[in-house]
Amino acid sequence: MNRDMTQLTAGTIDIVVEQVLMRGAAHIDLRNVRQIDPYALLLLTLLVLEARERGIAARFDWPQAPSVRTWMRTMGFFMQIGAPTASPPPGTGDALQPIAEIGDEASIGRVVDGFHDRLAERYPLTESSRRTLTAILIELFQNIPHHSNATGRVADPHGLAAMQDDDEAMTVAIADKGIGLRGSLGLRPGYEGITDARALDAILRDGISRFADAGRGGELQRIIGVVRSWDGSFALRSGSAFLYFDERGGDIVDVPPFPGVQLAIRIPLRCFDEAPVDP
Repeated sequence: MNRDMTQLTAGTIDIVVEQVLMRGAAHIDLRNVRQIDPYALLLLTLLVLEARERGIAARFDWPQAPSVRTWMRTMGFFMQIGAPTASPPPGTGDALQPIAEIGDEASIGRVVDGFHDRLAERYPLTESSRRTLTAILIELFQNIPHHSNATGRVADPHGLAAMQDDDEAMTVAIADKGIGLRGSLGLRPGYEGITDARALDAILRDGISRFADAGRGGELQRIIGVVRSWDGSFALRSGSAFLYFDERGGDIVDVPPFPGVQLAIRIPLRCFDEAPVDP
């Protein structure tokens, strides 16, 4: 893989996924990367772990820009992948919320509290903002223990979450390498042979979940409604399907297959000064 890539984002990280898992590239050169978003960082973390589990020998050259490398270290990326790193060169590594592991239902409260405390330290959140953000975080994080290993066959879904801000917005990302939306929805009678794209569409458009009980499901659908009301953006990837939408709209597209679910929401900072929509 050449050194042309300068950004690792929701729109470019699948180039790396394809190179590693589908093309078997032995060398991934990311030295010229100058920007990484939390979504791409979490997917990159899981990609390194997945490649090891599959016995794929891929050598990564990590970003050399001091600010990027320091940020990756501060976010806990190198610790997550078990990579020994020397002290990074001087630079800014301002992590709003480093990578946190989400293993089970009991850990969610602790993780949400940590996210909330870090956000509150930096922004004067109103009561309604706190309530709405807490509800969103809980619903997002609960998708990992509720669905990532619904079949009981995944040894380690490796649920992760992280948060970062910039001058315009705050991004929350979560990721796992469990059974994915198709695997979870496929447990419901009548959806056994569903595709990744159809599963994503059914969950986001129709609010369907693997539970047929009335009132179950619709969590992601509700979160999308809140994000759209805030003029934010939303990225969701599962298996071989990916959806990204913003104020211009969005569509489901094909991407290289990867296990689990990876998701990010980006919320404009100005929304913290307004009364948000309560989900």
